[in-house]
Amino acid sequence: MKQLEAMGGIQYMYLTHKDDIADHEKFANHFGCERILHKDDITEKTQGVESQLSGDDPIELTSDLLIIPVPGHTKGHTVLLYKKTYLFAGDHLAFSSYLNHLYAFHRFCWYDWSEQIMSMKKLAHYPFQWVLPGHGRRYSNEQEIIKQEMENCIKWMESQ
Repeated sequence: MKQLEAMGGIQYMYLTHKDDIADHEKFANHFGCERILHKDDITEKTQGVESQLSGDDPIELTSDLLIIPVPGHTKGHTVLLYKKTYLFAGDHLAFSSYLNHLYAFHRFCWYDWSEQIMSMKKLAHYPFQWVLPGHGRRYSNEQEIIKQEMENCIKWMESQ
């Protein structure tokens, strides 16, 4: 917390989905920040979240922050695209060193795999160069290569 305070504190606490939310309430109380979570992932533990997103359309948080709903892992899972470069993917997308490509966690899909495939197809239309996952390995490459990686990922997902 001291390092975050030294950097000026926290204005927003963006939660990609309802898993692994740990001390969100303690951080919110300490920093007075606004928590953001899709309403489809609100539980008893997150009912006090200040900003409860709804719908399937992208939400522009600021001019360089775009929240994109991507149901699949959970019903209300979202990802955050920063400056059309950095994709904070939560549990939606990561790089597999074993498979040597981008992938989704089929074994840990808590909502609907078919929805996650559709969400991945939607996400493939956005420009980004970094995949920064909640679990798994991060990945970086040029946008055109990422686009091809996304297509490969979708094909892999459809084969599962």
